[in-house]
Amino acid sequence: MTAPTPPSRRGEPRSRYEIDCAGARVRVHARSLATVLRIEGEIDASNADLVAEAIRRFARLKAPLVLDVSHLDFLGSAGLRALLVLNAEHRQARLHCNVVSGAALRRLTGAATDHGLPVVDSVPEALQNTHDFIHARRQLLPGPARQREPQRNTD
Repeated sequence: MTAPTPPSRRGEPRSRYEIDCAGARVRVHARSLATVLRIEGEIDASNADLVAEAIRRFARLKAPLVLDVSHLDFLGSAGLRALLVLNAEHRQARLHCNVVSGAALRRLTGAATDHGLPVVDSVPEALQNTHDFIHARRQLLPGPARQREPQRNTD
């Protein structure tokens, strides 16, 4: 269920919507570079599919995503599995996404350094990565595709 959230606490980004996922909350922050999905609470076998579906709703927009899991109190193996599946889906769809790590995620990925998640330490770092990615992709586009100006007929 999506509902407007109460006014945010001082110093925190404002969230227009919050999605309740039965023990986890997904707060949506629209930024100019990416949509930031801040996930709070707990993700376990009982709600991992709900959280994944909430994230998929925003992935359908085909805009860069930042999954901020730094405020999770608990992340179970089902939650990690959901993040790995989502990461594979994002790669296949060529959707740029970063995951902001926190204590709950580090507990599960500490021993496995080759998990494949695009992990960063903060939302500003994720937004900078997104900016760099967009800039690099624009540089690879051929001239006419990069700049759509009308061509003059010189006949």
